[in-house]
Amino acid sequence: MSSPLSEHIHQWYASFHVHLVKIALRWGYGEEESRDLVQQFFLDLMQKNLEYNGVLNPQAYLSRAFSRRLVDDYRKQKQQQKAAGLIAIKTYEPSILESIVEIQANEELIAKIKTAYNALPARCRKVIQLKFYEGLTTEQIAERTGWNSRTVYNNLYEGIKALRAELTRTDPRLRFAAVFSILPVL
Repeated sequence: MSSPLSEHIHQWYASFHVHLVKIALRWGYGEEESRDLVQQFFLDLMQKNLEYNGVLNPQAYLSRAFSRRLVDDYRKQKQQQKAAGLIAIKTYEPSILESIVEIQANEELIAKIKTAYNALPARCRKVIQLKFYEGLTTEQIAERTGWNSRTVYNNLYEGIKALRAELTRTDPRLRFAAVFSILPVL
């Protein structure tokens, strides 16, 4: 007949509590909180009154069980924070002045992009139009225009390069990736 796990808990605590505290520290808990978590973990193990016969490697068993406990604790904390966050949510509504400033900034941005786009050579504008407005592939653009795929690719590359250079020159803060989300608006 196997012995209860509680007979081995004291020996395991003496052997492995430092290891488990280190695990909790790696999870981001403080020193005192880690010690408390380890002590509570061993108390809970004693109360479960499990059988000892299945535990071949106590350090692996304890490490795995304690890590699972930490995961459960983390999930519980997140749920509590989420519940508390739902109660304390304050919505932010921008003022009319803030809205007007944002609209003006967007209009200035669109004007800069339009100017840079209109300054491109006609072939580059056409390829960008077909690629980003109509969503065609390079092969489909080549079929429609009668150019070979390499010409389409080169014009697309040169157009994007010129747009990037002009927009970086006029507004260095502007992220170039944002330009492609705005192009269909032009």
